[in-house]
Amino acid sequence: EQMMLETKYGEGQPKLLLTQLLEALVRNCRYMCSLWMHTEGMALDEATKFFMENAYMAELPARREALRGTFDPGYLNYTLGKLMILKLREDFRKEQGSAYSLKEFHDRLLSFGGPALPLLRPALLKNPGDSAL
Repeated sequence: EQMMLETKYGEGQPKLLLTQLLEALVRNCRYMCSLWMHTEGMALDEATKFFMENAYMAELPARREALRGTFDPGYLNYTLGKLMILKLREDFRKEQGSAYSLKEFHDRLLSFGGPALPLLRPALLKNPGDSAL
């Protein structure tokens, strides 16, 4: 979604940008609440409030999102994967310099199918570094 807007899809249509940003906010809140609930003991009420204040949700959908974080192990994966791909894309762009092509990056990325994202770093980068984030 973000990449499509970055490449000018829907240019001049602010509704598309606002929709993308709102969905990204919800996913970012999922990411943070998942971490906090499972590592720092964030309470369900605290997570609900976090969604209400940061994703601008009404109480009922915010509560449902918070509840989902208690039982869905893939809850944070949308944002985690996005962050990993954005870092990989930026590292690839830096290595390629003036030869960088977004199409080439995506062609190469997708040519590997669906492996765990950290496995793609050494396949796509000369210097993959230590961190996928």
